[in-house]
Amino acid sequence: MLPRILRPEQLQGFRFSDSDHCRLSLLHDPEQATAATVFLEIHDPSDRVPPHAHHHAAELFFVLRGQVLFHVGEACIRARGGDVVVVPEDAFHDLENPGPGRLYLLTVLSGDADFAEVLRHGIPTPLDAEDLAVLRSL
Repeated sequence: MLPRILRPEQLQGFRFSDSDHCRLSLLHDPEQATAATVFLEIHDPSDRVPPHAHHHAAELFFVLRGQVLFHVGEACIRARGGDVVVVPEDAFHDLENPGPGRLYLLTVLSGDADFAEVLRHGIPTPLDAEDLAVLRSL
C-alpha cells in the first residue's frame, strides 16, 4: 500500500450536533476498533468539550495553535502551541479554549472504539478559509 497525502482543502469537518461549535476532521480511520484514530480538532473561543472518559484508550493532544485548558480530575492544565498533553485511559476529562483565537489540536485516540464511525455520522461542516490558512501555515 502506498502512502497517501491529505491536503487541507481535502479535509471534511464534522460536528456531533447542531449546537456543537467544535469541528473534527478524521485524518486516519482505523480498520479495527483497537487501532488508533487520528483527527484534527478545531475549537472556537470559549468552546468547551463536555466531561467524558475513553474506556481502554489514552488520548494524545498535540497543540498546533492556540491555548487549551485540560481538566483532568481535580487538576487543570494549560497548554499552548507546541505542547503535547497525554490523558491516560479511563481518565475523566474535558477541555476548553480560553481564547482569544481558535484552538487547533492534532489528536490521537489509542483505541478507536467506533469513534471514527460516530464522527462520520456527524453533521458535515466544511473547514472555512481561516482554518485552511492556519493549516497551510503550520
